Amino acid sequence: MGIAVSHSVFNILCTMLMLPLSGVLEKLVCKLIPDAKEPEKAKELDERLLGSPALALNQCKQVLDRMAVSAIEALKGGIGSVLKYDNGIAKQIRAFEDETDHYEDVLGTYLVKLTSRQIGEEDSIKATEYMKLIGDYERIADHAVNLLESAEEMQQKKIAFSESASREYQTISSAVMEILNLSYQAFSNADFTAARKTEPLEQVIDALKEELRTRHILRLQKGDCSVDAGFIWSDLLTNLERVSDHCSNISGCVLDTVGHTMNAHENLRIFRQTDGDFKQLYQLFSKKYEL
Repeated sequence: MGIAVSHSVFNILCTMLMLPLSGVLEKLVCKLIPDAKEPEKAKELDERLLGSPALALNQCKQVLDRMAVSAIEALKGGIGSVLKYDNGIAKQIRAFEDETDHYEDVLGTYLVKLTSRQIGEEDSIKATEYMKLIGDYERIADHAVNLLESAEEMQQKKIAFSESASREYQTISSAVMEILNLSYQAFSNADFTAARKTEPLEQVIDALKEELRTRHILRLQKGDCSVDAGFIWSDLLTNLERVSDHCSNISGCVLDTVGHTMNAHENLRIFRQTDGDFKQLYQLFSKKYEL
């Protein structure tokens, strides 16, 4: 009991002595061990889970989902900027594009480390699917910036589309936004029904692109549109059509998972030839986005 009392008294006295010096001690510690210039960022992917492929792939899916959302938001902003430019939206688009680049880097590095280990066939297929998806979503964000740059060029050169061209742009951009949402739904929820709708809509967008190019040539011939506007129009159509191609690839990965194959293009070809609903869906979307 004497030892316990002595120990308690010693601790109390030390505390009373140190309390007045707490400020001095804090300054001393800060000088000896200064804070980092930048706050430490939490890592999106935990390398400790590489030994458990199922858990590692699950966290990859979560990060990939955030990457997809960033790419989608970037494209929404890029499409809207063409007809109504806003500096604040422009900054957001570029920020979203930077996020997708970051996600592509960390996901790609992590998946390479994961696939270098001995993992099961199902896990290997899933990892390969994610590797494809990160490339498609990164490119979608790039196309969003391309749309923004076209909008900025229109602002600098004071170019405005005619009323008919604006309506046509709204038609094809609405179709692209729908295919973007369908492909995200297919990926995020493993929704086979949404994946099946993507391919006929992609074919409709291809046809729209060609029709809109023809219509613009006719406007040029009539003198209703300038050459500079024609170049921008062509760039816009190309970027929108390529976004739909990437959406088709994304949904193709879902079809790959269902078919247990890795050949998306072959799966899509077979789907177009054998699916009885393909023509019906194509006609439905053609009517919906009729010029």
